[in-house]
Parts: sequence; C-alpha cells; structure tokens
Amino acid sequence: MLSIVKRVIGAVLSLAGLGLLVVGVWFATQLGSSGTAEFTARLDSSTPLVIQPDVLNRVDADIVVTAEPASGGSVWMALANPSDAAAVLGDARHVEVTGVEVRDWTLTTTTSGSGESPQLGQADLWRKQDTAEGAVQLTVRQSEAPETLVVATDGAALETVTMTVMDKTWFVEAVVAALVGLFLLAAGAILLLPHRGRDGARTDDTTTEEVAR
Repeated sequence: MLSIVKRVIGAVLSLAGLGLLVVGVWFATQLGSSGTAEFTARLDSSTPLVIQPDVLNRVDADIVVTAEPASGGSVWMALANPSDAAAVLGDARHVEVTGVEVRDWTLTTTTSGSGESPQLGQADLWRKQDTAEGAVQLTVRQSEAPETLVVATDGAALETVTMTVMDKTWFVEAVVAALVGLFLLAAGAILLLPHRGRDGARTDDTTTEEVAR
C-alpha cells in the first residue's frame, strides 16, 4: 500500500514538474534575458485605434507602443486622460485593444462605435503626441497613469500596432519556474523508480509478497 501511495505522489510530482519546466523554459526563451515581451495586432484598417488604461497601465513597467501604416501613409499617435480621450472620440467608429494573448503574442481587439471620426489632432487636450510618415512610437510612463492612447492615420490603412514591455524580473521568474519544475520532476522520478535493497533486490510490493509466501 505504501508503495502505491509513493508512486501516485511520484506521478503527480512528475507531471507538475514537467509542466512547470516546459512553461518556464518556453517563457525564458521567448522573453530573453532582457525580459522583453512584444504583443502585436495586425489590423489593415483606417479607423482610429484606442488602447485604454486597463490594457495600457496593467503592468508596472513602461510600455513602448509602435504603430506602422501601409507604405506611404502617415500615423498620428497621442496620449490623454481617459475621460478627455472618450469625450473627443464620442461615438466614432474605432478599434479598441481589449487585452493580450500570450500564447501567440498578439493584441486582442474589437470594433465599436458607428459615427464619423473627428479631427483628433486638432484637440488641445493631448498630453503627448507625435505624427510622421511611416512608423510612429510613443513610450507610456506608468508614473503618469491612467492614460488612453489613440492612433489614427491620414486615410491609409494602419497595418500593425505593437506593445513592447521590458521587465527583467520576468526572465528571472521564468528561470526559477523551470528550476523548480526540474526539481519536482526529479523528485517524482525517484519515487516512481523501484527501490533496491543492499543486496540489489527490488523491495516493491511484488517482492514483498513473494517474501511473505
């Protein structure tokens, strides 16, 4: 009976360790030693894009947002207080980033609103803004949260928007998880292996039963 319990515990530890090892190694290789995570949305849309504080300000690290239009297009990007940005956008049709998908490193989006897009760049409420032909990049400082980020083009399609977050502790945590997983896997394997006595004989349940006879 004791041997069966040990094997069950060993199997549980092995499975948990293997899962933790795989996840830890995967995150460590994906993030790199700098702990950099990139989440991208592929849009091919000319409607404004909005990233709200529940996505933009969820982590402690600063976030770099990069928007890239179709060839020859221009991008305008700005940050504002959430209520101010909502007031300017009104019911205009826009794409909103709703979260991130870690499995394939993408930004999840939804489209809402039905009205015409206002002249966003003419408002004087933006805390920070930039416009240029080609890709535009802004850094979101968490010390200035909460903020809403808005991206618009000159009519060209907005092809991609990427959020880049760097936190070295994520890499360390991934490595620690992999090491803990390796330890659990080894501990489970030891419990699963049949124990041998000093004379080299197996001392599992089968051997014990034979000796009892």
